[in-house]
Amino acid sequence: MKLSPVNGAPNCGPIVADDTDRIQFALNLEFLEAEFFLNGALGHGLDSIEPSYAQGGPPPIGATKANLDPLVRQIFEEFAYQEVGHLRS
Repeated sequence: MKLSPVNGAPNCGPIVADDTDRIQFALNLEFLEAEFFLNGALGHGLDSIEPSYAQGGPPPIGATKANLDPLVRQIFEEFAYQEVGHLRS
């Protein structure tokens, strides 16, 4: 079996990320985690807790409250508020 290399676009080069890009990526992950845990525990997202963070962007589509037992729901809620705290810092 012969393997052939995967070729990208002819003008495609390496992506160079500076410090700002890396910080923005980490911040995006914090937003994702906050949305995940808030929607899972409470059934609503970050825009209901801190509307200014969404900056007028559209709400998530398809996020619903998870069917969790009370202990796991409380843990999810605590994680959610912790992520909101990370965004506020």
